[in-house]
Amino acid sequence: MRGSESIVWPGGEHSFRLGIGELRAIEQRSDAGCAVVLMRLLGQQWKIDDVIQPIRLGLIGGGMPEREAQTALDKALDVASLYSLAVTAADILRRFIMWETDDQPGGEPGE
Repeated sequence: MRGSESIVWPGGEHSFRLGIGELRAIEQRSDAGCAVVLMRLLGQQWKIDDVIQPIRLGLIGGGMPEREAQTALDKALDVASLYSLAVTAADILRRFIMWETDDQPGGEPGE
């Protein structure tokens, strides 16, 4: 799995990471596979947990304590619409389920 990535989002700039444990938790909370959640986000057919869980669990996976992650998410919900946070959630999911490695098409060694 990939390491954490720094992402600028309505809650500031933070490290995010979705490992296997976080991806499974998203699936359980959303009652759908991660690819289905991503497609719901991209197709504007999302549910609230489709938006919230990738962000919250991504912050936790990136090293933020659970309580701080919830606080950061709550603050973002005060300043940003759920729609704009859906864009963030889709970006987070995309980064951790659709990335390419050097041995896959599109990846060049050293990129």
